[in-house]
Amino acid sequence: MASSLERLREHLKDGDKLTLKDSEGQYTEDITSATVVQILSSDGSVQETFPLNEETEIEIDGSSVQLRIIVHCWLNKDSSAASYLADCQNKQLTNVSFLQRTDLINWLSGNTKSSQYLKAPNQNGQTLGKEITTDNENKSSIDGLPSTKSTTSGSAETDHEISDPVMVETMKHERVLLDHNSALRGGRPIDFGYLIKDAELKLVQSIKGSLRGSKLPSGNKGAHSRVSKTDGSSSGPRKDPIILIPSAASSILTVANIKQFLVDSKYMNPRDLPSAPNGLVNIEKKFERISRPIRFIVVDNTRMFTKPEYWDRVVAVFTTGHTWQFNNYQWNSPQELFQRCKGYYFHFAGDSVPQHVQQWNVEKVELDKNKRFKDVEVVRYFWHSLEKELISRGYR
Repeated sequence: MASSLERLREHLKDGDKLTLKDSEGQYTEDITSATVVQILSSDGSVQETFPLNEETEIEIDGSSVQLRIIVHCWLNKDSSAASYLADCQNKQLTNVSFLQRTDLINWLSGNTKSSQYLKAPNQNGQTLGKEITTDNENKSSIDGLPSTKSTTSGSAETDHEISDPVMVETMKHERVLLDHNSALRGGRPIDFGYLIKDAELKLVQSIKGSLRGSKLPSGNKGAHSRVSKTDGSSSGPRKDPIILIPSAASSILTVANIKQFLVDSKYMNPRDLPSAPNGLVNIEKKFERISRPIRFIVVDNTRMFTKPEYWDRVVAVFTTGHTWQFNNYQWNSPQELFQRCKGYYFHFAGDSVPQHVQQWNVEKVELDKNKRFKDVEVVRYFWHSLEKELISRGYR
């Protein structure tokens, strides 16, 4: 029997409408308060009802997705990435990235026959995606020799073997292409999810900045001046940007050695150096594409962050890979934090990067344990990366 998700997809392909109902059976437009989704035909009659809390066969980032998230994606199929992200944050729903959402909407609407996030077999042993099975039955085998099938009356089939040895050898390497997602292959898997999050974040920041400016009263010049300095649209002086680094003694970069590393391009063991007072140091840097030198405040704690504006000034966050580091941060989820702040994970060459860190939107920067002459190139790479972040925030 077809699952709820498959039946929902068939209705969407037929152009049926979705309506939401809450626990009291009343129609609602708020998906967070709704408990079921109903399918209405063209004449307004209810065809089927599905519970929104039901787990589906869609799996994203290793976890099954509820039908509520799938329906929310569909209802926002015409929304921009920024609007969808803001709606997810307001309603505290799982944010499905742009590519994932596009893939799901194309599959639900019938534009594609498969989705890369659809688990192949379900718990009942049934095969999901009947279109895929049917297509694969008519395709040549990847491992064996391909054959051409011709059907006569009844179900008789005749196989015609390819006699050209060159063609035989070539067809051994044939790969079945189901969609554009499976067509791209490389030497090693690369996760470009951080680019999606960066794009969504920049769009949201731009829209929020414009909304803040448009909501100001025309006579309130003081408020307009403050907003302008925050969002970078003013050419006036800006407050020093902040770099957050770990306070853990196990971190390879602390307030004790950060200045020697970023200013002198030389890594020293932090245990061989005295700790900086108050967990704070100042670093000044001249960039090629920014007109004036930038003075950075480097801190290993957030005790000085007494106002929200301090978080607006954070341009980089160094992480050791431990989530407890973010407990006192304004955004204590790594996924949300590194959408809003540029993230860096420094580690020694030969040390493995934890799996969960590889899924975060952070740049992995590798240091050599013994060859100190390589520190110059590592520091140059860091400053070049941070310069691009500063320019995107309006520094000129």
